[in-house]
Amino acid sequence: MDHSANPGTCRGLLLCGLLLTVLIAGDAFGQPNNADASQGAQASATTQPRASRPADAPLRGPKYNVLRWREDYSYLDGPPGSYREDHFDPIRNIRIGDEWRINFGGSLRGRWESRNNQFINQVDPTHDATLLHRYFLHADVQYEDWFRFYAEGIFAAIEDNHNPPLAINENRGDFYQHFIDLRAPIEDGTLTFRAGRQELLYGKQRFISPLDWSNTRRRFDGFKLFWESQDWNADLFYVFPVRTWRSRADQFDSKRPQIGAYVTYKGIENHGIDFYYIYSRNGRDLTNADGDPGSQNLNTIGGRFWGKAGPWDYDTELTGQFGSFAGDSIQAWAWAAEAGYTFRELDWSPRIGLGFDHASGDASPSDSYHQTFDQLFPLGHAYLGYIDLVARQNVIAGNVNLTFRPVETVSVRLAHNAFWLAENSDGLFNAGGALLRRDPLGNAPHDVGQEFDLTINWKVDDHSSVLFGYSHLWNGGFINETGLGDDPDFVYLQYVVRF
Repeated sequence: MDHSANPGTCRGLLLCGLLLTVLIAGDAFGQPNNADASQGAQASATTQPRASRPADAPLRGPKYNVLRWREDYSYLDGPPGSYREDHFDPIRNIRIGDEWRINFGGSLRGRWESRNNQFINQVDPTHDATLLHRYFLHADVQYEDWFRFYAEGIFAAIEDNHNPPLAINENRGDFYQHFIDLRAPIEDGTLTFRAGRQELLYGKQRFISPLDWSNTRRRFDGFKLFWESQDWNADLFYVFPVRTWRSRADQFDSKRPQIGAYVTYKGIENHGIDFYYIYSRNGRDLTNADGDPGSQNLNTIGGRFWGKAGPWDYDTELTGQFGSFAGDSIQAWAWAAEAGYTFRELDWSPRIGLGFDHASGDASPSDSYHQTFDQLFPLGHAYLGYIDLVARQNVIAGNVNLTFRPVETVSVRLAHNAFWLAENSDGLFNAGGALLRRDPLGNAPHDVGQEFDLTINWKVDDHSSVLFGYSHLWNGGFINETGLGDDPDFVYLQYVVRF
């Protein structure tokens, strides 16, 4: 691997220097202003309003969010003893006068992976063991509760990789996010306009996710207008996905605009309903199942319902797609459902769950209709196995899973997944949406295989966690009859620190 000096490496060194500056700045500013909340303390511009705390509730302390900009450290405005002190408090909620506040934060993550036959014998070597590591550092500057500037840097790399490199695995110093928010109260809610590079996360992340599993998380350049109230959330966005480059500045893909609306109703106790519409255009040189070149214009419309009732939890989502793909008419759909029951009265609080996914495939690739579902920008392995061999495209999948806590800080999950092709005339797509195999005659069996996943997550403390996992896939008839392919294995060990 080339480790010679380049602009990306320089940006990485700059980020490391910025990290030291932040830590020093935290000491220089000292403890955040502990003035009484009545002296101008405001809740974070995009976090939930603070609720009154029962007298016997634990003291507030650091609580990290997948979207780091949603974190709220305004509790540090309270007097000592009203919150749980933390050694990173000096770099949080730093007050400059009564109007300005600054939060610094970040994370570092390392993950060792050993993959065997990840690409079912289509690359050499078939076994590879690698170390992925990434570093995030962000600054969140807010003026009163109507203006915010958020900036986040990244350095990500992979060591000892012998398989074809993925672009998302290396990003040697760049601005990962940078956006401004303008916020205004409207009726019983708050309206926010955001411009810049930003993450998007909607619903259960089946179609739009920052994809935290990857070494470089997913983000977009563009604009978003979002309204938040007690019963409703509504987002409108016009964005372009950002392409990751190893050693030069990341750039958005101007040929792939995404325009959408996502609305959530929260007015039913312990339940919610989502409605969404997304228009996606891909103006790059694509080829449809007929072999015809052209662009894609895709409309995705769907709804989701989820909730809890006693020990039961459930979630279901139905999505349809229409449009055009290189002259073919798009007619595709997907349905997902999952449910679980938690035995609260038993030791370890075991939860048994079931999941089901069906995404359409192309029944007749040579006709004028394109029926393969497009999964957009998903988090895949949370639903379709950690080996990432299967996408939500031309698939029928089911799983049964068991989750339990042998101790309060350790969560164990066992899952058994089964995969079939929705149409054997279509192909098998991996988690990134790439076509792995196809039987041109459509004679191969539907059965893709069965996967076992074990994950053990240990929350070491407020800031750090360890994740261990093992996955194995038993190849089914489709893989065995469309080429060579030993059963894939995947083992990993991950350590994360957040501050």
